[in-house]
Amino acid sequence: MTRHCIELISVPFDHGVKLINGRPGARFGPKKIIKTFQELIRNNPIKNKITINFQTIKPIECDVKSTHKLVTDAVRETIKSGALPIVIGGGHDISFSSSKAIFLIYKRIGQINIDAHYDVRPVVNGRITSGTPFRRLLEKEFLLGKNFVELGVHSPKNLKEHHAYIIKQKGTLLKLDHINKIGLDNALSKAFRIASKDTNATVFDIDIDGVQKRFAPGCSAPCSKGFTKKQILKSALIAGRDNNIRLFNLMEVNPLYDVNNKTVNLAAELLVNFIKGTTERKNNDH
Repeated sequence: MTRHCIELISVPFDHGVKLINGRPGARFGPKKIIKTFQELIRNNPIKNKITINFQTIKPIECDVKSTHKLVTDAVRETIKSGALPIVIGGGHDISFSSSKAIFLIYKRIGQINIDAHYDVRPVVNGRITSGTPFRRLLEKEFLLGKNFVELGVHSPKNLKEHHAYIIKQKGTLLKLDHINKIGLDNALSKAFRIASKDTNATVFDIDIDGVQKRFAPGCSAPCSKGFTKKQILKSALIAGRDNNIRLFNLMEVNPLYDVNNKTVNLAAELLVNFIKGTTERKNNDH
């Protein structure tokens, strides 16, 4: 199998979480995740199949738009270099900027979001929060609703108007209860099929609050419901295997609220699983 390159892009920025009155601290996530990831792969055989590079974006303090531009530029350059980008946040607003880069290169993109929340809040008074990324992508037509899948949403804090917005955009909602009923494999298969239909690239997002808080207490908005550790790790592995996935966003890990490094460790394992999946792709031409 041809050796390929992964670029891990850390974005220690959580101002968008502060603007939505969430619990700040996700800016400390990337550094801890990378440290644990490096420990996990030290003796892992996947190191012999890939080249892993690291870069850290230096955010512009309290300036969401300027920081987002830095992320967009970094992801574009990574793809142009032939590497597959993984963006580690930070607040979920960052996913707008990385997905924008995928749109600028591939033009027709799909998006899968594993999350407790919809993250389609409108931008009010210019405040770009961590709850706005997918509405911004849809409104700017970087993403078409027919290729947008919300996977595992379940939070009681999701507003009816946000649900209605996604339906109006012809997006797909695969709620947690439905996933557990039809099985994770079937749900993932459906999600990847919808996101990849008539597109050139798919973005795969995991907001860590989509995982049960007993496995991932370290986040802005932990929930008792959510994916199990086994389910989320399997999701990352399957996403890594999918040739249409050209970007993985891993967001909202907040070490300030973690318990025994559970969330940081899980995030590092997710990176390992996704990267392992990429080594199993039939064609590693990114």
